[in-house]
Amino acid sequence: MKSCADLRVLFRAPAGARRGFGHLVRCRSLARALGVRPLVALRGTSDAMHTAISLGCDVVRGPASQLIGALQPDVLVVDDPIAGDAKRWIDAARREGCVVVSVHDLGLGCLDADLIVDGSVTRWPEAGRGELLIGTRYAVLDPVFSGESDDDETADENGDRVREPRMPQVLIALGGGPRSELAREIANVLVGLEPRVDVRIAGGFLAPSAPTQPHVTWVGPRRGLVHEFVRADVAVVGGGVSLYEACAAGVATVGVPVVDAQRPTVAAFVNRGAALGITEHEDVRPETVATDALALLADAALRRRLARKARRLVDGKGALRVAAAIARVAEANRRN
Repeated sequence: MKSCADLRVLFRAPAGARRGFGHLVRCRSLARALGVRPLVALRGTSDAMHTAISLGCDVVRGPASQLIGALQPDVLVVDDPIAGDAKRWIDAARREGCVVVSVHDLGLGCLDADLIVDGSVTRWPEAGRGELLIGTRYAVLDPVFSGESDDDETADENGDRVREPRMPQVLIALGGGPRSELAREIANVLVGLEPRVDVRIAGGFLAPSAPTQPHVTWVGPRRGLVHEFVRADVAVVGGGVSLYEACAAGVATVGVPVVDAQRPTVAAFVNRGAALGITEHEDVRPETVATDALALLADAALRRRLARKARRLVDGKGALRVAAAIARVAEANRRN
């Protein structure tokens, strides 16, 4: 049987200041679960390409037919919400006889693939040509979220995190670009209402230079946030990959839909008791977000309750399950 590490896998994903880097990060996470180098046909600017390289990806550029014909991958993984672009790559892969994996959020995008992966908490694909892997069991996160612990924490008999006494810490991770200003506003409200709190802002891969503020630290671009989640008492995150990561890390979370498309996801986590946050019909206001974060800081029992439900919902092993399915389908394709 062909092992995952022996597979030649090509990933297709968009990335950039407007689109964000969630699709690219998800491809890199799946590559890690497969044990392969992340070889990415990137849809994005030169700045996005440099960011992808800094994340450890090998980036290739060119038309779908040309690249797939030259590289001859065993598997093409398409993680792109733009169905027209995804279809071009899927059609080219079909002509070369390689396995096609299509990764989605909320059931959106092209659904013609051998494996259709949608790890969303809500709104899964209803139909498609191929095997469906749907629900949070298949949320593709970095394998580090599958159960690794950190040296600065211990767990009690219920598996809840226990820390040494220190200043309460809030992590704000809403992404870079224009979202950095919202993060700054939330931090200002937090420290204004409660000076005895330390706030750390992860400003994304394209974060602007940040001013110095008492009790507010800006975290520069990095390859992952697992250590930031581990050290935080409360995380304030967008409604994308970072929300699933926070849940898998077992940190009490406030969800903030930084774009309207994230509202159903945040609302679903809130309705399932796995997070606090902005629901579908509320405006995103820094004061509301800060109030939720402070409510969690003040209520240890509520933090534990949310974290337990979040970990049950997102266990962090989705990428490993998807990788196993890819290996199985690739082996069947090779035999045929």
